[in-house]
Formats: sequence, C-alpha cells, structure tokens
Amino acid sequence: MGTCILVVDDEPRYLRLLEANLQTEGYEVLTARDGANVLDIFAANPVDLILLDIMLPVMDGLAICQRIRQF
Repeated sequence: MGTCILVVDDEPRYLRLLEANLQTEGYEVLTARDGANVLDIFAANPVDLILLDIMLPVMDGLAICQRIRQF
C-alpha cells in the first residue's frame, strides 16, 4: 500500500484537480468536502498526510486540526 493523502476542500474543482494530480504521481487519495466527514474518514483509514482547507462548512479546518490531534 502506498502513501495515502486525505484532501479536504469544499470546492469540487480543487478536489478533482488535486485528486487527479496526486493519483497520477502514485498516491492513494481520499477526499472530503466538509468538516463532518473528515473525522470519520480519518478514523477509518490510515492517512499519511492531510491537505486541509481552513474555510469549510460545518467545522472549519482549525477545529478539525485540533480534533485530529486528540487522536
């Protein structure tokens, strides 16, 4: 299994762009569009890196980062 990157952004075009480019480079890519899904995805999958937008619906990127650090 390769390196897994979780990309979090509420703009679909940025998600598609990052996902396509990272997969082309051989990374496994998971995506989320809002703060509510990030924690579930993070808890269920081994993630090596998170590319996290700060301005997100439901829960902002800073709050998500604080919650992830609790793991």
